[in-house]
Amino acid sequence: MKILVIEDSRSSIKLLCEYIRKMHFQPIPAETGSIGIDLFLKERPDLVLLDIIMPDLDGYEVARQIRQIETPGEWTPILFL
Repeated sequence: MKILVIEDSRSSIKLLCEYIRKMHFQPIPAETGSIGIDLFLKERPDLVLLDIIMPDLDGYEVARQIRQIETPGEWTPILFL
């Protein structure tokens, strides 16, 4: 399972990715919303963990753009941090 972690705090990304690895899943870290959207397109993760307050795009905008990217019938769970 691939989990995209979109979080602007490096310490939070590090902790989340370590925990995800311990659960035997593959973390995909992104430090900005725009990088997260690019990685979503490239990696097609099974789950997105998303920070709400980020400097470039807030979590709501990132989630909106992800929903627009998805094809009909596709739905990736997004959990806000």
